[in-house]
Amino acid sequence: MSDFSYTAVNDFGQRVSGTAAAETEDQLAELLRSRGEHLVNARAKTAATPFSEIRILESVNRRDVIFFTSQLATVFSTGVNLIDGLKDMEQQVEKRVVKVVVTGVRQGIESGLSLSDSLARYPKVFNDLYVSVVRAGEATGRAERALEDLVAQLEWQEDLTNRIREALTYPVIVLVLLGIVSAVLVSFTIPQIMKVYANLNLNIPLPLPTRIIMAVTGFIRTNWLAFVAGGIALVIAFRMQWETEDGRARIQGWLLGVPVVGELLRKIAFSRFAHYFATMHGAGLEVAPSMALIERLFGNEYLARRFHRAVERVMAGDSLSHALSMVGEFPAVVIQMIGLGERTGRMERSLEDVRKYYDKEVERSVRRALTLFGPISLILLASVFVTMAIAFYLPLFRMLRVIPTTTPPLR
Repeated sequence: MSDFSYTAVNDFGQRVSGTAAAETEDQLAELLRSRGEHLVNARAKTAATPFSEIRILESVNRRDVIFFTSQLATVFSTGVNLIDGLKDMEQQVEKRVVKVVVTGVRQGIESGLSLSDSLARYPKVFNDLYVSVVRAGEATGRAERALEDLVAQLEWQEDLTNRIREALTYPVIVLVLLGIVSAVLVSFTIPQIMKVYANLNLNIPLPLPTRIIMAVTGFIRTNWLAFVAGGIALVIAFRMQWETEDGRARIQGWLLGVPVVGELLRKIAFSRFAHYFATMHGAGLEVAPSMALIERLFGNEYLARRFHRAVERVMAGDSLSHALSMVGEFPAVVIQMIGLGERTGRMERSLEDVRKYYDKEVERSVRRALTLFGPISLILLASVFVTMAIAFYLPLFRMLRVIPTTTPPLR
């Protein structure tokens, strides 16, 4: 008899967690089913991971997990004994953090744990989705297919992260440069030029753009401490809001309403849904626990709350396509594709079509964002320089008109 810590979903779509004693995971699942709960994830209680090992595992990145998963899929496809395959992997791995994981997984299997339970001992490396897909693959005899789908899923995540980073890099660089230039102008350049104008004492009325720049600069220099305190307060308030589910939902809901940005965030969230659901369906995981997992991995608290309504409807016996249509967020074309899969019994093909659809949509949205952010950033940067140039040169032109020109006498 072993003690398990588990996560389950009840008949009302609510997540519940706890501990229970059972001989195997199947017995645990049967026990929970008798209580009206459906097992999502279970972990056999084992000795705690040493602190030094935890510090090492925090540096495992997605590329490491992709390498491990692809190697593990190769072990299954070649029919090599799992423990022997993991031993071979230990010898091939050069990165220390990956070697620690492979060794730990092998030792867990040697102690009698299943592959999924052994992976679950490293939650910082393998999340609930990963463990659940492997567990479903083991239960249905499709572990190789499950691992291959996980490799495709992880590579898609890596590609999506790179696309988002590419979309944000240029605007962030421009904004940082804009901030540095503005700080230099306000702190040093403008005050020095204003001193020159004042020392000339030509009684020239300064143009309106120059007076505005001088007033703004003086106000900022006088109240810089208040600006710093206000900025820190805003950051703290944002962090406090972000750390709560309600606050995060409000912020992310507001971002979804921002033109271009909201469209991109929405498509990224739905693309995650398509990839996650296709991966779990391919592994043989049931719809209800799959949707409960996706809700936690949506990446957007606002949309996850809307999606929870669909989860509740599916738990109540509604079809997936109708439940998603009632959410009011999914495009009609996606709902139609899922509905077609339900009617024809070809859900796997329909989910693959949905996944391809969102891959194209995300790529199109990223290109559109890059196309728009570039000119907008340049216009913003140019407008600052033009405004500063006008404020500087207008008084200079007036000075040149007032200063008398003298011609030296002829000899």
